[in-house]
Amino acid sequence: MEHFTHDTYIVLDVPQEISDKVMSIRSRFKDQFYMALPAEVTVAGSSGVGVLKSSQNSSNVYSRLDEIAAKTKAIKASFGEVQRFPYTNIFFFSLQNEKPFRKLHEEIVQSNIRFLENSFPYKPHCTLCNRSSITEEEVDALYSIEVKEEFTFKTMSVYALESTGDHVIVHLLHRATLSGNE
Repeated sequence: MEHFTHDTYIVLDVPQEISDKVMSIRSRFKDQFYMALPAEVTVAGSSGVGVLKSSQNSSNVYSRLDEIAAKTKAIKASFGEVQRFPYTNIFFFSLQNEKPFRKLHEEIVQSNIRFLENSFPYKPHCTLCNRSSITEEEVDALYSIEVKEEFTFKTMSVYALESTGDHVIVHLLHRATLSGNE
């Protein structure tokens, strides 16, 4: 029986054409950590609930996520303005309509999948930058960034992050296609 050995998250993958823009922004602002991560919107593990509890059977988790994905319609979305989490240097794209993300988050939380606790309320977002030292000019530049195109989230993935010193290795553990009619 396989368990989760690293911090593990459930995310919606940003489609390639928009992902390229997010990664370009991350590169511009020299965020090495986020440059190592795929462009995504976390639906479980970052806020609302913590990462997956390690002691559960991964096959059961994937099976449950497949069931949820099979009844969840692909999510049309567009980014809103760049925002900053209070008292941090975490800058992110908000989403114009958070409702489908919140609905999916709640469905996952209410499933039999178990998570560690997290004290932050769920906020769907796509992180752009998290640097300890950032200039006011960079802050102004981040706030001015816009990506206006509408796009569609079609896949939900499970990623584990393995930290090795100064580096992070991202392991794709599972992917499911959002294919429902709801």
